[in-house]
Amino acid sequence: MTEEKVVRICWNTNSWRSPSGPEGKSKNKDSYEGAVGYGHEEWLFDLDKIVDGYHYSFLQAANAGRNVHKDSDLKVYLYSINSATKTRWWIGSIDNLQIVPELESERIYQIYKEQGWLDEMIVQVGQVGASSEDLRKTDPKMLFTVKFRPNDLSLEEPPKEFSASDDSLSATYYNFQPYLGLPDFLSHTFNFVPGHNPGKNEGWRTYEDNGKKIDNLHNKIQNGAYLHLTKIYGNSNVGTELLTTNGTKIDIVARESDKGLIFYEIKTSSTVLACIREAFSQLLEYSYYPDSNHAKKLVIVSPNKITEEASAYLNNIRERFGIPVYYQAFDMSINELETELH
Repeated sequence: MTEEKVVRICWNTNSWRSPSGPEGKSKNKDSYEGAVGYGHEEWLFDLDKIVDGYHYSFLQAANAGRNVHKDSDLKVYLYSINSATKTRWWIGSIDNLQIVPELESERIYQIYKEQGWLDEMIVQVGQVGASSEDLRKTDPKMLFTVKFRPNDLSLEEPPKEFSASDDSLSATYYNFQPYLGLPDFLSHTFNFVPGHNPGKNEGWRTYEDNGKKIDNLHNKIQNGAYLHLTKIYGNSNVGTELLTTNGTKIDIVARESDKGLIFYEIKTSSTVLACIREAFSQLLEYSYYPDSNHAKKLVIVSPNKITEEASAYLNNIRERFGIPVYYQAFDMSINELETELH
């Protein structure tokens, strides 16, 4: 019979594929992550590394309960707490989680060394300013405590926030706790709110915020485009960082009289095609997910001049699929959006 458990995992803003640095980690110097600057659980979903059909990883709860649950058939629900903001996030679940014995962990450790995967992990730890020396000295018996098949992993995208007062958790320790049911996830509906208010939307926080790196060029374009659009549509008809129903944020939204809303997504890659590639799926999600139709126009913004090929590509998308996606360059020399939509 399957045992259902809920487990807290260490905080991470790289989707638990590699270490993400000290942001949101425990400040307690007596804790492992507080002492060395990372947690072994930060590779929990690094599914590039598969051995015999399984992904092997570390789960602190399994480390503590290795013998107790060694023969158990487990379904594990995962959540994490951002120690900086005290927010709680439901991550997803793993079916058919298996506990890895010490001898098997040693075997997988040797495979990781031979494949260069261990060296890759050591480099990643150093890149976020944590102590790679600790990883080098980790006992091979202890590095891997769980394994699962990739198709048994089910993740929330993005993670869903829930209240600290939710009674779905009996405790917040890093060990197996009884599963009492899904928490009540905090929700949000899309509303147009004018003003340039990055990070202030009604006190709402998103998982995306916690991992966002500051991009000065993005910020400069957003500030300039916001000011430019207010001259066209008025201060009461332009807003920035507006929340979607999925907890993500739209860079800029303009309200064009009775004609509806225009969503703008800013990208700073070095080519037009790269910016289109990065922004297109986001704009589709902002407007249409899961069954909405918020925007009359979707506009990709970057500092790159449009090319003939990129213009033809967007025109092709509009004509073939009826998706109202456009491109508008931002002129850095005058700090304004160019007039023409492509």
